[in-house]
Amino acid sequence: MTCFLYPDIGRIDEPVQLHLDGLTPFETLEIKARWIDRTEKRWASAISVQADETGKIRLSKENGPDTLQALLWSLTPVESPSSVLQKSRLEPMNIDITVINEEKIVVLERTITRLFQEDHIQWEEVDEPGLNGVFFYPENESNVPAVIILGGSEGGIYEETAAVLSAHGYAVFALAYFGAPSLPATLHEVPLEVVGRAVEWLSGKDFINREEIGCMGTSKGGELALLAASYYPQIRAVVGEVPASHAFQSVNRKRKGSSWTYGGKSLPYVKYSFSFSITLESLKSQWRKKPVALRGMFERSLEKSGEEAAIPVEKINGPVLLLSGEKDRLWPSTPMCETIMARLAEHSFPFEKKHVSFKDAGHVLTLPYLPSVLPADLPFELGGDERANALAGLESWTEILSFFERHFHPVKPRVESVLFQP
Repeated sequence: MTCFLYPDIGRIDEPVQLHLDGLTPFETLEIKARWIDRTEKRWASAISVQADETGKIRLSKENGPDTLQALLWSLTPVESPSSVLQKSRLEPMNIDITVINEEKIVVLERTITRLFQEDHIQWEEVDEPGLNGVFFYPENESNVPAVIILGGSEGGIYEETAAVLSAHGYAVFALAYFGAPSLPATLHEVPLEVVGRAVEWLSGKDFINREEIGCMGTSKGGELALLAASYYPQIRAVVGEVPASHAFQSVNRKRKGSSWTYGGKSLPYVKYSFSFSITLESLKSQWRKKPVALRGMFERSLEKSGEEAAIPVEKINGPVLLLSGEKDRLWPSTPMCETIMARLAEHSFPFEKKHVSFKDAGHVLTLPYLPSVLPADLPFELGGDERANALAGLESWTEILSFFERHFHPVKPRVESVLFQP
């Protein structure tokens, strides 16, 4: 039997191909994957595949249920279904691949290495007054387009996404906007100037193309990305992943007020509105120790609000890409994206505007080929299922890369994957 595995060392968003020759015609094989995270917990997945009439198996770039891509995104914790993905900070994922024949004999064992950060990508931590995050950039390049990445209401920064995007030819600033030194402790009255300072900081780098600075945000970060871009014309392209169409009340319910400020003043916001039935369902879910679905509350809040809290997206100085999951249970991301699109059309928005919704996906669009399992002990219901979220994540990533390539000029990546030599 001969084997071709490519890439055995490759970036996390690259598909993996496996070709096997010399098998018995129509033989069924089981392919298993195993990964051990930094807490020593085991993750595993398996698929069954059948050889063709010539005794060959070709698992290529497709993303169906019986491909190596499915083997990767379906990795699940073995002992504890509620485990979250644990990685050492941007360390490669070493995943063991085992092929077993119908006689339960191991016919192949290989390890593939999945990279978040390639060797030609440099990084630095940024910790300045009012500015906190991690900056990734291709070394020894000039005129590099830049993208600011904003995470969701869970806090922290999206280093993985930033590192992988940087490998496609961008300088990427994974920016914190609360919960870090010299920033608001909670998501309450966060100044839009946090993003403005990041734009100014990037513009001060001599290798950055100041005419090609974009912003990309997920969930609450998508709300911030759209808002910031409507105030800062230096932002020339925006991606909102499951974003909001309006500025909402602070996530900190103990301190009622806006999530955002500008120039020291609170921005208009949609107040949370809980009906009796929504409150009752929430209490039932908490009593049963199940995630709470907040979508109904957000829908009710939008219905009862005026338009003063609507994000003035028509002021954005560049193209807009929106991505949403139709089965989002956290908030109505698809209807809100449709609202944004309608507002842009109403104001004859002069730039590209595009909304891609994913029929069966929820609030989480997973980075390509990463495990898409969600912890069972999440406080809020996010919607979708593992396969739908994984496939939507892959398609949304493709849309994001195409979007920035259409409007910016990324530098050409210098490092390619290493071909496996059997």
